[in-house]
Amino acid sequence: MKSLLLLFVVTCTSLINPGDAFIDPTGTYILKGNVEKNKIVSHSGEMRVKLLDHGKLAMCFYINKGYPGYEFISFVDTLLYDDDHFARYKPSPDADCTILFLFNNKNAEIQQVYTDPKSGCGFGKDILISTIFKKFSNERPVIQDLSAHGSTK
Repeated sequence: MKSLLLLFVVTCTSLINPGDAFIDPTGTYILKGNVEKNKIVSHSGEMRVKLLDHGKLAMCFYINKGYPGYEFISFVDTLLYDDDHFARYKPSPDADCTILFLFNNKNAEIQQVYTDPKSGCGFGKDILISTIFKKFSNERPVIQDLSAHGSTK
């Protein structure tokens, strides 16, 4: 069942990138959260991507749930870059989910494929969401651990 859903998502992504145009995902992507009373009350984050070769990219990723708990996840990894516009991340070999990153020239869309929607992909309830990060820069970013973004010190 999960394989069929992944095949469906991959097939649908071809509609996002018609004409088989290669998308260079290199750059910095930002998700801006809503601010109320000087508190970020919705998801915010940053993603940095560097294309290493035609089929591989390096990524550092950070997303924060916002007020009141500011729970967050982050990772740094090397991912396969498939079909000239998307990459997938599996948090662990036995994880029941896969995170898809769908790139175009203006943004990166995050989608989740899972067998148990309550699992939170192993990250905790509602921390990771399907959303769109807007491309902030096309320059080659520094790939580094972004977890300090969540530090309250």
